[in-house]
Amino acid sequence: MRIVLATGNRDKVAELTALLAPAEVEAAPGGFDVEETGTTLLQNAWIKAAALRGTAPADAVVVADDSGLSVRALGGRPGEFSSRYAGSGATYEDNRRRLLEELDGVADRRAAFVAVLVALGPQGTSWMACGTCPGDIAPAPRGAGGFGYDPVFVPDGDARTMAEMSVEEKDRVSHRGRAARRLAAVLGLAGA
Repeated sequence: MRIVLATGNRDKVAELTALLAPAEVEAAPGGFDVEETGTTLLQNAWIKAAALRGTAPADAVVVADDSGLSVRALGGRPGEFSSRYAGSGATYEDNRRRLLEELDGVADRRAAFVAVLVALGPQGTSWMACGTCPGDIAPAPRGAGGFGYDPVFVPDGDARTMAEMSVEEKDRVSHRGRAARRLAAVLGLAGA
């Protein structure tokens, strides 16, 4: 199976390429960037997948991811705005800094990562999968792995942040790993 990822985020491409093996996975063409105008993760994933479907190879399945961090004490924020929480053009570090500043002195640090994958196949077929990973926000970043909010997110059942885990450990518990395994099973990929 050939899969084209509707994202320009190299970190997501690397993660999803491993998670959707043994499919032949490739990134969107250079410069692919779609304005996320939806108000939910599902809407934004759909917008990205639909934007690429028309130009993707006819035999390919287009897969788009939208994911976010939902923090209970912040009423679910940053949610669908996770990648631009500290503003347009914000870095991973900028977003983490804003999150930790807003949680300074807050006792309730419960949170969950959520990932939604939308797949659009040839001849109008479509699939969707969702994955969640509950946990807590650490008081300070720890670890050098992962990306995004991984250095401040401690998944339930572990004392380490996702950035302190190996890639394989993170993939087993992460929101994107769970969503990708569900999607792979629906698509009939071996080993899903």
